[in-house]
Amino acid sequence: MSTVKLRLIEEQELSAAIALEKNCYSEDAAATLEGFQYRYEHYRPFFWSAWIGDRLVGIANGIRTFQNDCGDEMKGIQGDAAEGSNFCVLTVAVDKEQRRQGIGALLLQKLVEQCEEADIEKIILMCEKHLIPFYEDKQFRLHGPSSSTHGGITWYEMSRTLHTMEHLTE
Repeated sequence: MSTVKLRLIEEQELSAAIALEKNCYSEDAAATLEGFQYRYEHYRPFFWSAWIGDRLVGIANGIRTFQNDCGDEMKGIQGDAAEGSNFCVLTVAVDKEQRRQGIGALLLQKLVEQCEEADIEKIILMCEKHLIPFYEDKQFRLHGPSSSTHGGITWYEMSRTLHTMEHLTE
């Protein structure tokens, strides 16, 4: 794998980020440029990008919330809360040519680190069935099918609790 550099996205790179998003998700499931602009403006410390040279190859972002799952309302702005104790991952996208090289894992780890620094209690997300093992490997727990049908996809709810010693209570 070529050297991958992770950094927070810059505003002038949002159009490249949305192009990557649209290449990774179906048209109905992909975020909009307006959605990315909102996430950038309100949750910039959580909008990570991966680069090989000057080429954007991955993005990860989301929003803070008090909610415990990532239902359809999280895709707009009504589900977010700037001081929310939870973080909903809305995008982890890697260029098709660069997949299975650890870029998604690096981006997710950056989100986890940022959430820990921000004293977020829990990270929540929805993923497609084939991605469940990827997230389980990153210490996320599967809760089952989501009520969301965003983009006509069957989603699965997962979460990872931060700042606890869960192993002592199991």
